[in-house]
Amino acid sequence: ACIHEAWRLTPPVGGSYRRAVSKDYLQHKGYKFAPGTLFNYMILSTTSDETLYKEPDVFKMERFLPPDHALYQANADDGIDPYQGRASYPIFGGGTHVCLGKAFAQLELRILAARMFQNYHVVVRNPKKAEFPVNLWFVEFKLTKRKDA
Repeated sequence: ACIHEAWRLTPPVGGSYRRAVSKDYLQHKGYKFAPGTLFNYMILSTTSDETLYKEPDVFKMERFLPPDHALYQANADDGIDPYQGRASYPIFGGGTHVCLGKAFAQLELRILAARMFQNYHVVVRNPKKAEFPVNLWFVEFKLTKRKDA
């Protein structure tokens, strides 16, 4: 849940492109798009949408907790499911265009986080976020090796 919320706040990529491959015009909400039209989508626009995420600028890992978790809250952005590649969580794309490295990236980050917290005390310094022109954090960490590790 913590990793999913971190990716929601600061997606690892800005977005992607899709091309309309239909032989006929596509119609959506009254708009017509010619065959071959190139569409761009911005991940941060979706993951910071207030109609999908309550308080989108606030780190709340509760959004992604499973219902059987002790900290689960039934009203915390219901319907968000990062495992299904939903349009409301497009970090790795979805459907036939899902990122081939999705499972590997998730596994690698979980192992890194587990090993880091097992072996080090972590102190966060300067938790300042930069909004524009890029979405990133100017965060400094102080890692101190645990004596029992």
